[in-house]
Amino acid sequence: MGWEDLPNMTTKKSLVWILIAISALVLGACQSSEPTLDIDAQKTGFAQTAEFQMTMTADAQPTRTPTTAFTLTPEPTATDESTENPQEETPTEITTATQPPSNGGEDSGAWLSNDPPDDTIFAPGEEFTVTWTLENTGSSTWNNNYYIEFAEGEQMGAEERYFIPLSVPPNTSVQVSADFVAPESEGTKQSTWNLVNDSDMAFYQFFVVIEISETGAEEP
Repeated sequence: MGWEDLPNMTTKKSLVWILIAISALVLGACQSSEPTLDIDAQKTGFAQTAEFQMTMTADAQPTRTPTTAFTLTPEPTATDESTENPQEETPTEITTATQPPSNGGEDSGAWLSNDPPDDTIFAPGEEFTVTWTLENTGSSTWNNNYYIEFAEGEQMGAEERYFIPLSVPPNTSVQVSADFVAPESEGTKQSTWNLVNDSDMAFYQFFVVIEISETGAEEP
């Protein structure tokens, strides 16, 4: 290389440095043009966007209808209907307790016979006595407070009641008599009687049947 070539080399080197400098300037300008991210600004923007969305959502919701308050009314207290409507008051049924059988047992009886027998003929107004034989078929003992009492039919002048003359244990019999006067009218007459215990409770019924005729009983 001669001295005549030295200026050309110097010029080339200068151009290279100029190109390098220009390149550096261009790169610096590009880097400075990119925006710098601001974190606080982003947070503020997000918060404003969320608040706006919440406002729009609230405005879009319908207004809630207020709930009506109910007051519980107590049920009416039951009233006494008999007081309000005295004419409709139902009468109270009175039940009379049945007294226990006499002597702690059970009263029961049976008719065995009567004298005179049934269908005996009597003249009108004729006096006669009927004697019944009655058996104690229960478990209580009949005492002298037991009696027979007229129940229905023809009483024929007899007394209302006749008492048992003696004590009658179970499975034994007793004879009880009543005095009668035959009716004036002819025909069949029946007199029905009750056997009553010492608590005045009837527990057995029996009777006698007679015939009334003008001719009376025929002589044998």
